[in-house]
Amino acid sequence: MDSPPDTAPASRRPSPLSTLASAVAHLARFGAGARLDASGTPAVDDTHRRAIESARHYRHLYYSAPVALVSTDAAGTVLRWNDRADIGFADRLRKGRVNTLAMVMGEAPAASLLAEVARRGLHRVELRAGAGDAQRVWTVDASAVGDAVEISLVDVSERSRMTESLEYMAHHDVLTERLNRRGLERALDSLLAGDASGPAALVYIDLDRFKAINDVFGHGVGDAVVVEVAERLDAVLPEDAALARIGGDEYVALLPGHDLDSAHRVAVEMLEALTSLPFLGDGLRLSVEASLGVVEVAAPMRTREALALADEACARSKRGGRARITAVRPDAKALDELREVVRLGSLLKTRLPVERLRLYAQPIVPIRAARPCSFEVLLRTLGDDGRIEGPARLLEAAERSGGMPRIDRFVLEQTVEHLASHPEHAAGVEFYAVNLSGPSLNDERFVRDAVAMLRAHRDIAGKLLLEITEAVAVYDLRGARRFIDAFREAGASIALDDFGAGYTSFAYLKHLPASMIKIDGQFVVGVERDPRQRGIVQAIARLAHELDMSCLAEWVEEPATLRTLLELDVDYAQGYLFERPVAIETWLERPVTLAPLQEARAAVSHAAGVAQLAQAERDAAPLVEAAR
Repeated sequence: MDSPPDTAPASRRPSPLSTLASAVAHLARFGAGARLDASGTPAVDDTHRRAIESARHYRHLYYSAPVALVSTDAAGTVLRWNDRADIGFADRLRKGRVNTLAMVMGEAPAASLLAEVARRGLHRVELRAGAGDAQRVWTVDASAVGDAVEISLVDVSERSRMTESLEYMAHHDVLTERLNRRGLERALDSLLAGDASGPAALVYIDLDRFKAINDVFGHGVGDAVVVEVAERLDAVLPEDAALARIGGDEYVALLPGHDLDSAHRVAVEMLEALTSLPFLGDGLRLSVEASLGVVEVAAPMRTREALALADEACARSKRGGRARITAVRPDAKALDELREVVRLGSLLKTRLPVERLRLYAQPIVPIRAARPCSFEVLLRTLGDDGRIEGPARLLEAAERSGGMPRIDRFVLEQTVEHLASHPEHAAGVEFYAVNLSGPSLNDERFVRDAVAMLRAHRDIAGKLLLEITEAVAVYDLRGARRFIDAFREAGASIALDDFGAGYTSFAYLKHLPASMIKIDGQFVVGVERDPRQRGIVQAIARLAHELDMSCLAEWVEEPATLRTLLELDVDYAQGYLFERPVAIETWLERPVTLAPLQEARAAVSHAAGVAQLAQAERDAAPLVEAAR
């Protein structure tokens, strides 16, 4: 008949090693307590004989076991140990003297083990013993067996080293050997969860145009730059700072004990370290710039919120012209806005809130030739209070969540539908300009669907001017040429937006068959007062005309600005001087105000007439003098 199952709780069952040690002790008791027969030989019945043989067998197993076994009394005095323990702790266990558990484990671990065994009957702990390279890691199991404490020690050094290696790899970037995103988040979690009352800050670093280095010089050069960037940043960081590489060209420095002002000073040193000297290698001299964002962090801010704020500060630097530092002091309002962006980002992953989206349009006025007016389509959102708001928050959420193709698809579809539904209006305009984002142009599905839509509405496609920013076009010149060709083949025209704000190089224009250049507004505002701006605008206009393109000046707000643009032969003007953006349906009934253009032309004509009269007087002066 089978033995009944052992129903004792696992935590109270004796371990096999404890049973083994008990057997060894049992053998010693048999040798001391057996009775003798008449010949002086111990009188042992069959039951005792089997027990002795079993105990001898267990004794052999005890001393030859592949793990270290140590038996002590309740006070920690070592009673016996096996061969493996003799090898593992030869410098601590010696025959011929009193050995204690403290000699094996150390005073504090031994005292803790004995106390736990006395209280609970068993204990498990991981122990590090040895020094330097000879240090070993042991898993220690102890249990009370009668008056003794039986201890097994398993050498898990190799497993521990593997675990530590995997732990390091999980939290560090392989290329730079700095923290990765997971390691940074763990460090920031620890800092925000701690009770440190001092400030802390994050510096977010994004290398500008790094993709161009990989594309032109290869990933080997790009990797070398990535490593040297980390080394240069580390060289100027405080000792208690932690540097992480969280993306291909993105780094974050965690600065404990730094408020916003001191962190900004560190950021200045970091930017100087990157830009003061070129990066050398393989006969190359490469200049690397970066945009930096600085933010102060403190509880109850969450880790991802802190990183998102630092990322947004860095994005503001990029939008401001790159190679800049933007510091943001977060407050309750900033956190609420960020949480709303995160909420919108989560929503955009599942659906587009079309019920809150509105299309607005702003007139584009031809100022050089007699042409119909055109319009730029702009996105607006409906706020909770029913007011129309700018799209900045929605677009930020879309950029973070990968939702820009959804938004661009909506705007393009709605514009096509608007023109198709109002053919008379469509016939009376020159074009409608629609902005396309970089993520959309890198989305094969979006490009495919957009081209199919244009082909299905050939008559409308000819009225569309698709705007892409100069930076997006140059970032991936080959890809830009591919989708420009596809859109042009479908009937649409292409404009390069924000021209001059990015690379300020005209050479790439010969590779991009665009129809229009939009001069960045920073060169337009005040052009009538600044001779350098005037020269830049004039050069762009002449270049556009030489390449059979038209040019458009945005941000036109002053009559004097418009007069100067007329003098410089700019083709189109757009800005508050004419009209502010209004709902797209408004322009079905309302004409565009052209009075500013008429006044500017009259002023320029008058000025030209005055100039001609003055020149005629100067030319006639010698003749008059001679007649006298």
